[in-house]
Amino acid sequence: MKHFAALLAGFALSAATLHAQSNSSGVPESHRPPPGMCRIWIDGVPPAHQPAPTDCATAIRKRPLNARVVFGSEAPGTERSFAPQNQTPSRAEQERAAQQQQQRDAQQQQQQRDAQERQRAEAQRQREEQEKRAAASHAPPSPPPRTQERVAPAPRPHTEKPQRPPHSSFSTRRPG
Repeated sequence: MKHFAALLAGFALSAATLHAQSNSSGVPESHRPPPGMCRIWIDGVPPAHQPAPTDCATAIRKRPLNARVVFGSEAPGTERSFAPQNQTPSRAEQERAAQQQQQRDAQQQQQQRDAQERQRAEAQRQREEQEKRAAASHAPPSPPPRTQERVAPAPRPHTEKPQRPPHSSFSTRRPG
């Protein structure tokens, strides 16, 4: 029974020490990042297995859904945590976003039509220049270049091959 009481007292003492080391965010002071750096703190993962401190931009960019970013320049108890809120936009914001998307789509379509029109105009200009050059040389306009077709060679005339004597077989057996 004494051993059990000693074990229980030791456990309570270690829990109190751990609680004193950690602040309200659950990050022990010994595992906080240095000033100017940040650390991704994954919920449910032991402190020794947490990712190493990194720059804040990388930590914010790579933060998984079950984690938060702990900033190193804060005093214990005054930390801020970067965890985006999952707020649904208001109806007015949704309508405004839809209008902006429609405007962007219309602009992209107009740009595509303009680019197609420029291509058609350039092709027409090139055809007209080719016709002018052909008319200036008093020659009919040249047809578009053809790809060279592959022609099969003419078959060779068939010649009779001389008859060979039948192949004699050699046997290791002696006539006998």
